Amino acid sequence: MTRTRVFVGATLVGVAVLTIALFITTLGQGGTAQIVGYQHTGDPRRIVVVVALGQLDDIAERQVSEDDRSVRVTVRKRTTPGTAPDVLLYFPVTVALERALGDRAVLDQKGAPVTDLGTYQAPLPSPRP
Repeated sequence: MTRTRVFVGATLVGVAVLTIALFITTLGQGGTAQIVGYQHTGDPRRIVVVVALGQLDDIAERQVSEDDRSVRVTVRKRTTPGTAPDVLLYFPVTVALERALGDRAVLDQKGAPVTDLGTYQAPLPSPRP
């Protein structure tokens, strides 16, 4: 009877440790999203950054650092474990700035210039039949 209890207890502890390890591994999967370009909005203190994500990715957070000459944007992604076709999808991410963009350069997380894609146009609603 004592050996059975020890075996069951050890099994439960092992399952708990494995569950925690898998949970922590899932939280750590992610990285930085590829920034394809940016667009201006009607508000000079907001831009829309276009990022490329896979089907298992979603946006985790965005960070902005500004100085007098540039705006550096980082968009982090979170990846869900699994398999999906290797297809990139493009998503707009609105970014608020402390000051108007003006003639400052927009840079990605590595400091590379981001392409200016013009003015953001919200999608039109589908026509009703």
